[in-house]
Amino acid sequence: MEKYWMKKRKTLCCLALACLFTFTIASAVSNAATITFDENTATNDSSKPVTTLYSTLGVTFGGDNAGTWGGMSKGDPGTWGLEGTNGSAFLGNNGQNSYDTSIFFSTPLSSVSFDVSRSNGSAAGQSLTWYAYDGVNLLGYATITLGGINSWSTVTLNFAGMDKIVLDGSGEGFSPYGIDNLQFSAAAAVPEPLTLWLLGAGLIGLAGLSRRQPE
Repeated sequence: MEKYWMKKRKTLCCLALACLFTFTIASAVSNAATITFDENTATNDSSKPVTTLYSTLGVTFGGDNAGTWGGMSKGDPGTWGLEGTNGSAFLGNNGQNSYDTSIFFSTPLSSVSFDVSRSNGSAAGQSLTWYAYDGVNLLGYATITLGGINSWSTVTLNFAGMDKIVLDGSGEGFSPYGIDNLQFSAAAAVPEPLTLWLLGAGLIGLAGLSRRQPE
């Protein structure tokens, strides 16, 4: 009987550790996501900005963008002269409402990155300024000079607590640009105190089980 209880204890311990490992992996995966703008058919219409299309991922956009567009491999609708970096489509901004692109996150993030390029009609030396916010508090900003048309640059923002970013395609006159491959991740999830207590209680129970002897 003693061998039976030792075998039982080892089995239960392995199950407990497997559950904990699975929980940890699931938490890490659920905190990261990528938007390629190819998940849905491109609108190819400046009057149809992307707003709540990705709300299930915890991301919404202000109405200041010009919607999604098929790239050059899709016939270059709108003659942007761009091909997305993660699939052909991209999110455009041609000043339909402004040259700002506002992006909101339902869960505060620790990291956001995206690809950006100026498009047809823009001038050499066009810049893009990004701003990161925690609520109304500005966490940081920076300005980059964009390369040639369809020459994509990757921007990465690392600030704890980001829940909004604003991209400002400033420049002289007509300053259109596209963004693609929006990636974001939140800080790693921490088990609630109750979860930790239950896990501890379970391990204590297993320890007690190992000491039980058959009568």
